[in-house]
Parts: sequence; structure tokens; C-alpha cells
Amino acid sequence: MSITDRVLDALKAAMLLESRVTSLAENVGHLAKDVREVDKRLVRVETVIEMGVRGRSGSPFAPPAIEDNR
Repeated sequence: MSITDRVLDALKAAMLLESRVTSLAENVGHLAKDVREVDKRLVRVETVIEMGVRGRSGSPFAPPAIEDNR
């Protein structure tokens, strides 16, 4: 194998690697967007739960009220 063949093989490998890194960077960007969306949804769910607990007992840390049906 001549030096020219080795150089061409190295250039091909570098171009392939660059293409893969670009694709990976795009995928990471999409994943980051998805994580932000999940985080927003989780905050909404936590807020609804907290509002429900506060509305029932007045305190977010108080145990749920027990009704006496005697």
C-alpha cells in the first residue's frame, strides 16, 4: 500500500467521522429539546398535585383530612 493510498484512506475516514459527529450533534439537540418538554410537563403535574393537597388541607405538608361518617 502506497503513501497516497494511506492518505486517501485517512481522509475518507476523517470525512466519515465528521459526518457521524454532525449527525450525533443534531440528535443531541433533539434530545435536549425533548428533555426540556418533559421537564415542563413534570412541573405542571407537580403544581396540580400541590394545589390539590393545599386545597384539601391548607398546607402542602399536612396529611389528608380523614372524614368521620358516624
